[in-house]
Amino acid sequence: MTTPHASSEDRPDTPATSSPRRASYGCHVFAGDDLHVTSGANLGDTLGPIDELCEGDTYGLSEEAEVSKLALITEEGRLLVASDSELGEPGNAVTLAGRLTFMGGDGGGMDLLVIELPGPDGNARHFLPLQPMEPRVDYALIGVSDEPGEVQLSDLTSFAFARGTAITLASGAQKPVEELEAGDRVLTRDHGAQPVRWIGVQTVRAVGAYAPVVISKDTLGNAADLILSQHQRLFVYQRGADRVTETAEMLVKATLLVDDDAVFIRKGGFVDYFTLVFDHHEVIYAECIPVESLELSPDTRQSLPGEIAAGIEAEFGDLAHTPAFGTEVSGKELSADKRRKIFKGSAGR
Repeated sequence: MTTPHASSEDRPDTPATSSPRRASYGCHVFAGDDLHVTSGANLGDTLGPIDELCEGDTYGLSEEAEVSKLALITEEGRLLVASDSELGEPGNAVTLAGRLTFMGGDGGGMDLLVIELPGPDGNARHFLPLQPMEPRVDYALIGVSDEPGEVQLSDLTSFAFARGTAITLASGAQKPVEELEAGDRVLTRDHGAQPVRWIGVQTVRAVGAYAPVVISKDTLGNAADLILSQHQRLFVYQRGADRVTETAEMLVKATLLVDDDAVFIRKGGFVDYFTLVFDHHEVIYAECIPVESLELSPDTRQSLPGEIAAGIEAEFGDLAHTPAFGTEVSGKELSADKRRKIFKGSAGR
């Protein structure tokens, strides 16, 4: 499935008048200021308007670059900012301003989409790499187009486990995720022994938003280091009246637990990610602690990489899971003190 895009003649520039609905899909993008010219005609400039870019300029990604969630809905063929987006104002129109093609330092090609959002001082520019992009690599601009083409605004990594992660089987035995096969029966929190229906695998450079989170042994009661993609959610049961969420059951993304001590992001090299799908959205056990399997929903389907999405569609059609019970925590709710409380409570189980 591809997303609609506005042409130069009909790009909307005014907010929608209807109330924005929850996101139908989303992606994680970089700010335009995180991409700067390191040599060439526009030396020192950050990502500028499409018609001001010069082929032959060399760009670099900032060492401090971080991604933000851009949540989207479609309405009458337009892309609009959704209410749960970290960028833009809900209901504002999103413009896919163009597509840039680079040659990386290793000789490989890399495309990115230029995305513009209305802001108080004019359009704010962001970009979505269509292949992994990393700091300290020179990217030579070899193609500029004001037509983004037919693309899906998706993330490059799904919710997944890194190679070597031990998954608990129905028998209680542990099995590395890369050795699992469709049909293997896995222990689940809510439905007992359940067969794995489908396993997706992808290999990416461990850089930026694609680098895995390492949860050190015993931090959450885990039997060994647990290595996950940044958006993989863990299931945490909270005790006491001062819990983080309204319910005792909490789902929290691995990246929100990062404290650069017990939990950190490991960059460098490549990482193999494995995605597990069941007939239901399950809470399973990885390194002996509860984590979620991939939830099939319109949101997650739209944000999956193409090959993962295609495999799931072939196996499951348009199946949509009922979400596992639990309140998802946002970054704003998870202070350093609350993070420490989660670590202490989980490790003591």
